[in-house]
Amino acid sequence: MHRLIKIRIIRDLEHLEERMRCWRDRLFPMADVEIPFRPAANLYETSAGLVLQVEIPGAAREDLSIDLAGQELIIRGRRRPAPPADTSRVLHYEITYGCFERSFHFPIAIDLEGVTASYEHGILEVQLPRHRPQARRIPVREIRDDQE
Repeated sequence: MHRLIKIRIIRDLEHLEERMRCWRDRLFPMADVEIPFRPAANLYETSAGLVLQVEIPGAAREDLSIDLAGQELIIRGRRRPAPPADTSRVLHYEITYGCFERSFHFPIAIDLEGVTASYEHGILEVQLPRHRPQARRIPVREIRDDQE
């Protein structure tokens, strides 16, 4: 029952977003508008740690930044418009451009030194290896009466 309600809410929100886009196109048909957007993301757990994939087609690698502090990762970036050079007017404008920011909190401890990221075919992939605490032996020292 809850799943059905969530799906309906998502569909309603998608419909509302589409209607807002239509109004934007009608009111500003030639506007080169940059609107903040929220790229889609998938998070997977593997035996080695976590893999985060974020869908950002059209963004340049140099316009992306990733910050990691503890178990929180923040991805910021910008997707810039790239209309054809000989464009005289916009007939239809759907692709959103502009700045974005996504933050993720992870359910496991991350090895901060081992995190890597790659960007290929519009997908930013961040590999977040699991933090494995190092075992160490603690020596037990003897306390004598004369040391007190």
